[in-house]
Amino acid sequence: MSGRLANRRIRLLLAVFAIVFGATLFRAVWLQGVRAQSLGRMAASQHRTTVDLAANRGTIYDSTGVQLAVGEQAITVYADPLQVRDATKAAPVVARILRLAPKQVYEQLADRTHGFVYIERKADPVRAERLQRQHISGLGFYPEERRFYPQHGIAAQVLGYAGVDNHGLSGLELALDKRLAGRPGRETLVRDPLGHVLDSIVSKAALNGSDVSLTIDHNIQATADQVLRQTVQRWHAKDGTAIVLDPHTGAVLAMAVAPAYDANNFPAVSKDVQRNRAVTDTYEPGSTFKLVTVAGAL
Repeated sequence: MSGRLANRRIRLLLAVFAIVFGATLFRAVWLQGVRAQSLGRMAASQHRTTVDLAANRGTIYDSTGVQLAVGEQAITVYADPLQVRDATKAAPVVARILRLAPKQVYEQLADRTHGFVYIERKADPVRAERLQRQHISGLGFYPEERRFYPQHGIAAQVLGYAGVDNHGLSGLELALDKRLAGRPGRETLVRDPLGHVLDSIVSKAALNGSDVSLTIDHNIQATADQVLRQTVQRWHAKDGTAIVLDPHTGAVLAMAVAPAYDANNFPAVSKDVQRNRAVTDTYEPGSTFKLVTVAGAL
């Protein structure tokens, strides 16, 4: 009786092994045969990421070679919340170094419904490098260019500004955007299971934008800005414009608008102040022909 029971148990064990082996074989055939293509694409997407390589935006110079609009180096900080080990500990460190709101950073790092979130676009490179040295899992860094206007408020309405994606949104930055922007490239990043970059493959190199030289002279422009600002204040005017032309060529040497603003701080300025009144506003024919009359008299 005990022998029959032992044989029955052995046969039952063999049957279980056969069922498990069959299920494993079926699963392997299903994964490697039926779903091989879709799983291959999923694995490639997890280990290979294609990103755009931003082109450097061209510099805008005045007629004497002084830089009016340039690109300066910045670092964009992003995160993969799925790779962040402890958002509670990481968030205060990130917020302190980048000078961001801790609550907002925590919500971004703790949101595991996304595999990519921006922590700060075009952050200060010194602070971003300090954060990078903390080696916080799940954080990533890549260089970006941000637009900077060295002369600040000089010819701000004429130059306009470029947004966070380095596309012109106003003034000459918008009018000459195709020439200044260049052409972005593409790069494939190969990562390990922890998200660390193992290799990068540039499939298309970025083409930097072209530089532009204006007829504006920054010295004459600065003087025109100052005189116009003082005149508006003196006569309590709402706004004012002043244009200085070269009488021999008709080239614009200065185009001043008051009130002015710092082009580096354009988000905090109203659209009305950003507007270049010298080209957008219209005047009655009498005021326009005074220029012609004066020029004829001379």
